[in-house]
Amino acid sequence: MIERLEGDKYITLSVYKEVVEVGRAKGFGDAVITEELVKRGVILVKKPSDNLVKLISTHMDIHAGEAEVISLSKELDGVAIIDDPVARSVAELHGVKKEGSYAIILRLLWKGEIGKDEARGAFRKLVESGWGCDVGLYDMILNKIENF
Repeated sequence: MIERLEGDKYITLSVYKEVVEVGRAKGFGDAVITEELVKRGVILVKKPSDNLVKLISTHMDIHAGEAEVISLSKELDGVAIIDDPVARSVAELHGVKKEGSYAIILRLLWKGEIGKDEARGAFRKLVESGWGCDVGLYDMILNKIENF
């Protein structure tokens, strides 16, 4: 699904390690998919500026991977895909555009790259992978898919 998105797609080294190396050890299916996308050059591994990472890391409760994603997005004037509420707030403080993981699914649906069934399936997989939100957001996402 990521392949259908426009523009360059990046992952930081710490996020790659977490998703692929730790994920593979835990048996997560997205580990293999992410690794393959990186091998094929669909997703590029890129290191953000250390100075910016240090600055963003000073915020309480921000994890290293999130600080790197926010830093890289700021450097590239890109969009950070982050779901953690604290990380989203920090991104906003630093003027970084952000979207949640679910927004990728909705964007592809609106562009006609996927249909409702694939969008529902992708959203179900996202929730099954441990992604969480409040009931209101969950209902809003399902309604957007159904009423598209």
